[in-house]
Amino acid sequence: MKVGYVSTFLPQLCGIATYTEYLIHGLQNIAPYIDIKVIAEDQAAPMKSNGFEVLPCWNRTREYATPILKHIKDLDVLHIQHENSIYGFDDRLPILLEKLPNSRKVITIHCILPAQFSPRGSVDENYARKIAKLADEVIVHLESQKAILMRLGIPEEKIEVIPHGTELSAEDQLKSRCKLQLPEEGKILLMFGFIKAHKCLHIAIEALYQILKEKNDVYLFVAGRLAPSASETEQNYVSKVKAKIKDLGLDQNVIFPNYFYPNEDVPAIFAAADIVLFPYYEENRSASGSLHLSIGAQRPVVVSRIPKFDELKNICDELLILPYNTSGIAKIVLRLFNDPEFSRYIHNSLKKYMTLTSWRNIAKKHLEIYMS
Repeated sequence: MKVGYVSTFLPQLCGIATYTEYLIHGLQNIAPYIDIKVIAEDQAAPMKSNGFEVLPCWNRTREYATPILKHIKDLDVLHIQHENSIYGFDDRLPILLEKLPNSRKVITIHCILPAQFSPRGSVDENYARKIAKLADEVIVHLESQKAILMRLGIPEEKIEVIPHGTELSAEDQLKSRCKLQLPEEGKILLMFGFIKAHKCLHIAIEALYQILKEKNDVYLFVAGRLAPSASETEQNYVSKVKAKIKDLGLDQNVIFPNYFYPNEDVPAIFAAADIVLFPYYEENRSASGSLHLSIGAQRPVVVSRIPKFDELKNICDELLILPYNTSGIAKIVLRLFNDPEFSRYIHNSLKKYMTLTSWRNIAKKHLEIYMS
């Protein structure tokens, strides 16, 4: 069997690129007999080895259907990893899907934004409907995404809900803290990734201020910085966050190096933490790769009760809090620190879901679709 992926790919700095690499690695582990070709955007690195090839050949700013079509004639399955910022909302991707030869057409729609929350109105929904209709199988990560597609007229039997995969990690906490020059003693809360207003770093800082009233050896490690394309509004947000840290007297407890950590440091970042915070506020229907990195490192998380984190109910619904609920974050964090029975329950649930969503098991679900 020959499987092709249309996607961004490493070393391009893109969550979809990382996702695709993990999926392919999982597939290679369970089905080494499959030939895999990545038809990648032109920022990927070309590669060719036994049964695996990366062909950087297209660019999102230009007509991409023609260069992609040149490399798919011998494929049994073509799997497109879709995200709006990569492919846009024009006719290029629909044209590609319409012109595909006999390959089985699979598309993962990573994000769906309902019309009532989109600055583009119904454009997102209509585009999701269009590409889903042209595919043979549609994969989404969340039940809420499936519900939207069904409302848009996509048959239920055509949609498969497969969770985001989990990369398993077992790095040593003390060694990780030493590597990252973090405090060896005390508890560390983590916020990870590019800093954006909707991720609500200011809420995590306010929660830390409350936590420190009861437990003084707690730190917040902000492992990230502004994105290179950050707007003036986002730059102003970081300035306000830094001012809040100073106003609340948290300079010694907030570790904010304002640095983009390379992929090789990511396992150590999550291993160094005790709890990972996701106090986000957004309406996108999309899964979180960072959440699964936390799960793979067996680190408890505290997340906002929004569609993005709905799958956390499979671990423990009590870890979900209403947006902007700083006291709720503080109370859950302190209980995880002070209640061994509750903490043990969370860790056991994490292990079960980590295994269920391991990239090996996620790859098996994909292989079933490819073979059907």
